[in-house]
Amino acid sequence: MSKQSSSAPARAPSFTRVRLAAALSVAALAAACATTERPGPAQPPSPPPPPSGTEVQTHEGVTPPHMQGRQIVRVGLLLPFSLRPQDASALYNAAELALFDHGSQNTLLIPRDAGADETSARAAAQALVQDGADIIIGPVLREGVEGAGQAARADNIPVIGFSSDRSVGGDGVYLLSFQLEDEVHRLVTYAATQNIRSIALLAPDNEYGRRVEAALRGEAQARGVTIVAAQLYNRTDSEASAAATALATQLRSNPAQGILIAESGSALRSIGSALVRGGVDQRQVRFMGTSAWGTDAMREPTLAGGWFVSPDPSVRADFEQRYQQTYGAAPTRLASLSYDAVALAASLSRQSGARGLSRGAIENDEGFAGSDGLFRFHSDGAVERGMAILEVRPNQVVPIDPAPRRFPAARS
Repeated sequence: MSKQSSSAPARAPSFTRVRLAAALSVAALAAACATTERPGPAQPPSPPPPPSGTEVQTHEGVTPPHMQGRQIVRVGLLLPFSLRPQDASALYNAAELALFDHGSQNTLLIPRDAGADETSARAAAQALVQDGADIIIGPVLREGVEGAGQAARADNIPVIGFSSDRSVGGDGVYLLSFQLEDEVHRLVTYAATQNIRSIALLAPDNEYGRRVEAALRGEAQARGVTIVAAQLYNRTDSEASAAATALATQLRSNPAQGILIAESGSALRSIGSALVRGGVDQRQVRFMGTSAWGTDAMREPTLAGGWFVSPDPSVRADFEQRYQQTYGAAPTRLASLSYDAVALAASLSRQSGARGLSRGAIENDEGFAGSDGLFRFHSDGAVERGMAILEVRPNQVVPIDPAPRRFPAARS
C-alpha cells in the first residue's frame, strides 16, 4: 500500500483476522465506525470514575442515555491509573483510537483503575462484571491479571491481560504481551538455520534473565544446540561489563558461535564493548539479542552485525504514526497492546455482538494482524507472535528474516 500525502487523512493501522487465502481488508473492518467522531489529543487522565450519574444501570449493564435501546458490547478496561498514570494514559488513548478505527456505535468502553495488587484488580473486575462487561482488557501486572481472571471466570467473561507471565493465562484468560519464550524460540530457530550450534548467554540475575536462560536451555535441547556458558550478573553497568569480560575469558578455551545478550540500555552497550576488549572476534562470534535491544543496539558500534528478534517493525511504524498524529505524542511500548485488544473485541463482536467474543473466536488458528504484526492465542492463554529477525548496522536496523504474514495451517 502506498503512503498517503501529508494532506490526506491518516489511515488506520491494519487489524484484520488472517484468512488462509487472503486477509480481510481494513476498509471492511472499519466500515462500521465511519460516523464515529475522531478523538482529539488527550492529556494524561485521572482515574475515570465508575459509571454513574447520567448513565443508566439496566438489567444487562451500564448504558449511557444515547445508547439506550441498542445491543451494546461493553468492553471493560482495567488500567493502572493510580499506579502508573503515564502508562495508563497511553493505554487508554490507544483504546480510544482502536474504538474509532474499528468500533461500532454499539461498542462501549468502561474504564476502571486496576489498583496495585491482586485484591484491588479482582474488586475492579467484579465491578466491571456488575457493569455488564462482555470482555475485560487489562491489567498490566501479573498479580492484576490473576485477580481479574478470578473475578471474570465465574461469569465466563474473557480477559485479555498484558502480563508476560504465562502462569496466569488459560481458562479464558489470554495474555497479549511480548513473551520471552516466543522471542527465544524465534531467535534460536533462526540461528540454527544459519548453522549456529553453540551459544553462550549473558543476562541479568533477575526474573527476566532467569526466564531467558530457562527458555534458551529448552530451545537448545530441542534443536541440538549446545549452551557453552551462562553468566548472570547484578544489573549495573560495571557488573555487566565484568560478566562480559569473564565470559570472553571462558570462550578462549571453550568457543561459542553465538552470544545471546539479554540486555538493554547502557548495560547492553557496556557488554558489547567489554566482549570486544576481552578478545571476542565479531567475525567469528555472532552477537544476538531479545527485543530488549530495540534502538539501543544502534548506538553501540561493537554490536554492528548483531541479530535481535522484534515484532514486525514496518507494521509498528504505522501504528506509531497514527497515534502521534492523533495525540501529538509518541505511544509507549505497551500502548499497541491496548489498541490490538480493543480492536480484536470490536472486530469479533461486530456481526454477532457479545456472542462473537467466544473462546473459539479468540483462539482462531488463523490469527489476527495487529499493530505489532501477526498474533494468535493458544488455549492456555499464551500469545504466539509472528516476529522478525533484524540485523544491526550503522545507524539502522535491517530485517534479514521478515515476520511471517500468516501462520501455518496447523499448530501443536
